[in-house]
Amino acid sequence: MCGIAGGISSDRRVPESLDQALARLRHRGPDDSGSFRRDDVFLGMCRLSVIDVEGGHQPMTSTDGRLVVVFNGEIYNYRELRRDHLGSYRFRTDSDTEVLLNLYDKYGDAFVQHLRGMFAFAVYDTQTRRLVLGRDRLGKKPLYYRDDADSFVFASELKALRVLIGSHGPALRVSDQAISDFLSLSVVPQPATVYEGVLALPAGHLMVIDGETRSVQRYWRPEMEPKTSISYAEAQEQCRAVIEDAVRVRLRSDVPLGVLLSGGVDSTIIAYHAAQLAGENLQTFTIATAGSLDESSVARRTAEHLGVTNTVLQIGPNALENLQTIVGSYDQPYADPSCVPAFEVSRLARQHVTVALNGDGGDETFAGYRRYAAARYVGGVRAPGLPGPLARFLSRAEGNRRGSVGLLTRILRGMGMTPGERYLTWTTDMLREPDKQQHWRGGQTRATESLVEDHLRTGLSSLDQFMLMDLHLNLASDLLVKMDIATMASSLEGRSPFIDHHVAEFAWKLPDEYKVRRGRGKAILRDAYRGLVPDEVLSAPKRGFEVPLAEWLTGPLQSVLLDTLGTPDAQVNRFLDPDFTKAVIARETMLDRNWAYLTFSLLVLELWLREDAEERR
Repeated sequence: MCGIAGGISSDRRVPESLDQALARLRHRGPDDSGSFRRDDVFLGMCRLSVIDVEGGHQPMTSTDGRLVVVFNGEIYNYRELRRDHLGSYRFRTDSDTEVLLNLYDKYGDAFVQHLRGMFAFAVYDTQTRRLVLGRDRLGKKPLYYRDDADSFVFASELKALRVLIGSHGPALRVSDQAISDFLSLSVVPQPATVYEGVLALPAGHLMVIDGETRSVQRYWRPEMEPKTSISYAEAQEQCRAVIEDAVRVRLRSDVPLGVLLSGGVDSTIIAYHAAQLAGENLQTFTIATAGSLDESSVARRTAEHLGVTNTVLQIGPNALENLQTIVGSYDQPYADPSCVPAFEVSRLARQHVTVALNGDGGDETFAGYRRYAAARYVGGVRAPGLPGPLARFLSRAEGNRRGSVGLLTRILRGMGMTPGERYLTWTTDMLREPDKQQHWRGGQTRATESLVEDHLRTGLSSLDQFMLMDLHLNLASDLLVKMDIATMASSLEGRSPFIDHHVAEFAWKLPDEYKVRRGRGKAILRDAYRGLVPDEVLSAPKRGFEVPLAEWLTGPLQSVLLDTLGTPDAQVNRFLDPDFTKAVIARETMLDRNWAYLTFSLLVLELWLREDAEERR
């Protein structure tokens, strides 16, 4: 696991800033670093040593000196690739990096089709002066870039890219569109970033720079059709086999590893297979929070059932004392509150191990969210929806949007909407276009609802349509970003078996009734592991990796809201009507929406804008 950076520039100030950019990535790779410079091309990396600790130094050069690579991630099938495809090559290391390099030498750009893993890389051919960048199929590993008239630069994180960009040319400008989308999604949707002219290389794509020619090429995309025609019993058996194999290859490590364990289905299944394959020495790590969202007692019992060690860390509102540090780590506005326990559990795990498996992606591959049941049964229905006063009454009567009445209210409200409006209502439920038309003070922007609808694909069921939108928005721009930043901030490598592309492709092509069955999401997962993992896990309702955010915002964090968002010089006033912001934090409006998420998003945005302004000084 590494942080990488580099580019092409005739302006000598840009490559001269590479060491400073790499210093910003040191948390991603504290064990080693290196750089390559030739003519106007420069590549650098800092390494967290996991595979071939002694021999995997980067940048790595091919034996003939023609190819140079910097690589962030893991190629889990590197042993099989070396055995089956590269028998004629002479190897100097046991690393997956050298396998990647030689595979590119043999197959050219098509080599990426053979890779199974999480990765972002840059390969430079010193003879043809051709630079190829790539990102894994589902976007587990990040790669950001800027391409202008004078320079092309890239990096694993925006903080490093800002250094390379800041070495020449005008300062970066915050994108009004990104802020507008953030206020609907709580994240900035990829491939956009918070800065104009700075992009994320999309998941499943290559970027080729050949002289003056630039091209971004898709090499993979998620397919939901045709559906598998096997029985439900056969599907359960194959489900266990494909997940076990994904866990097996992710246990390859030359350093200690463990599992991040909640009380949910996904991480429990990963821990089950890891315990079966790695034995009783496996360590698991759990976060405990107060209240109904706390799953730590279930996780403890699960670990006992599996015969593995479990370490629990209790967190409370004081965990948000480091909120500014968390905001700075994400480089752009990011307000999924589960980033708080993600940071804490990563810090806990890093005290014991260097690699940690997790259950990320189980919901997006096997249809685990409660909204998927709604998408399957009423997703294609257009109805008038609930009148506003009735919707507000039901939401306030319930007092908890996660409860049955709160969920039903959102489902009924969404039935009268367009697909984009419905998606926002059934997910984050924050600002929609009518709200922005009333309260927005920034520049002209495109409706976030239309951005969501860009991901619609004809010929799919309502469930598959919803899962596809989640894949492009919730998974790529929220969950994977969350865990990459949270783990790497503590120099911990996170591995996610559920987003192995073999697992994902198997799950997506299962019939809808295998995934959502009798109103239950993730039906096939629950049934496939019945009798293997505790029944209290399989039968429990969906809770998520969450904290009691509303309680914190109305209690210990109330003064923080007033001291930031409630001041006349609040930075968010550039984008939103100050009276609206004050009404939100005073709980005078938006109570029929996801008030806690919106309020936390406003707080994060304010903290980020302040930090960005400070960086510019």
